[in-house]
Amino acid sequence: MTLSSFHPRLALPAFITYGLVFQVHELHSAPLKVMGPPGPVTVAMGEDAVLPCRFSPVQSTQDMEVTWFREQLSPFVHRYQGGQDQNGNQMLQYEGRTELWKDELAEGSANLKIFDVQLSDRGNYTCFVLNGSDYDEAVVELKVTASGSAPLVALERYQDGGIRVSCRSAGWYPRPRVLWRDPHGQHLPSLSESVTQDQSSLFAVESSIILTRGTKQNFSCWVRHVLDGQERGSAFYISDPFFRNAHPWIIALSMVLVVLVAVLIITVCLFKIKGKHEEQIAMREAALRDRDAEIEKQAEELAWRRYAVPIEEVKVVLDSDTAHRTLVLSDDCKSVRREEKPQDIPDIPKRFDSWRCVLGREGFTSGRCYWEVEVVNGGGWVVGVCREDVKRKGELFLKPEEGFWTVGPWEGCFQALTSPARTSLSEIQTPKRIRISLCYEEGRVSFFSVDENIPIFTFQVTSFEGKTVYPFFWLGCGTRLKVWP
Repeated sequence: MTLSSFHPRLALPAFITYGLVFQVHELHSAPLKVMGPPGPVTVAMGEDAVLPCRFSPVQSTQDMEVTWFREQLSPFVHRYQGGQDQNGNQMLQYEGRTELWKDELAEGSANLKIFDVQLSDRGNYTCFVLNGSDYDEAVVELKVTASGSAPLVALERYQDGGIRVSCRSAGWYPRPRVLWRDPHGQHLPSLSESVTQDQSSLFAVESSIILTRGTKQNFSCWVRHVLDGQERGSAFYISDPFFRNAHPWIIALSMVLVVLVAVLIITVCLFKIKGKHEEQIAMREAALRDRDAEIEKQAEELAWRRYAVPIEEVKVVLDSDTAHRTLVLSDDCKSVRREEKPQDIPDIPKRFDSWRCVLGREGFTSGRCYWEVEVVNGGGWVVGVCREDVKRKGELFLKPEEGFWTVGPWEGCFQALTSPARTSLSEIQTPKRIRISLCYEEGRVSFFSVDENIPIFTFQVTSFEGKTVYPFFWLGCGTRLKVWP
């Protein structure tokens, strides 16, 4: 039946009804889209932060799952599922400190509130929204600031014909800037400046300046916040008699220098009298030291070659059939980068669907081999090996019991993902190029820093149970990895 066959009085209502049905159909068929703010969210330490996250189209909130996480889906920062909050696997540092505004879910908003923000909360957060089989995510950056104490100004001592004055302030984040100003607001150059951080990562700064006679006696020291421009200052005044007392000190210092020069001349003469005998002894000792240093260098080189160079170098090619939908491989399958927008590719059984992982195309069932991985762009990353029977769907646990032997900068610390607890490698500088060594028969997986030619970590000897072992890669936000050769 066409629209023209309706009675004239029914034509307009029927047309409106048809249009509404068409719009509803289009709304339900639209893909899920999650959006974050255009820039970072900046909050002062101790205040509450709201991380914005919007999604469209708006559907039933009863079947919706919203997860806020940092480096990995679990443990998470906050999760909403089945119409209520789920706290079973929440990160310890966020217990009792997060709130999802559930009343606004029906309006397309999944904002997360974090109470009493600390410096450890700064970094990237991912807003992950799942509705049925459709999902999307957005990244929100949280910056945390702290304003420190008012500067403390102290007169220290006479120096270089003037008076050394210091200015100290603590409790800042990020690192602040110290400014000296004269009565007209003009900046004065500082003599020295030192910066330290306490256990809470808060900065303390100290700056010194030398004031000489003839300059204005009214001065001020200011400490400026680099993000919001907020300043805290202290003014001071030095009277003229203090400058007059600086000159006798210089005279006394000059006399001391004259005495030191005289002592130095006498010492030089004594050394000349001793003659060539001691010079020859010094030359022999220097030669012995050089020889010992060369022997030690050769021993270190032999140790590196012994432990870091396996028998066979293998060429690793990445397997696109295992790559998560957000991982984009190069044409030669030798590099991979993480994008925020998922690709439209089929979800086959061997593909990872939740974790941003990819495997090497060829696996190993015997032999001793190695390959290298270069970190081209750094976010979070994990590299190593895994058995062929590891989980590809849902949540993963990167530990040997689950078939993973990996290392990487995980949760802000370079570490080996051992079990039951991870092993911190804080004494090792996070490498830009890392070598993975596999000895299948011995059940040994080792890692080496190519940057510094040193071993990093070796897992306890294990058995691969006769199963194939593949190169393994996990990429965090904004990361790109390349395999060599």
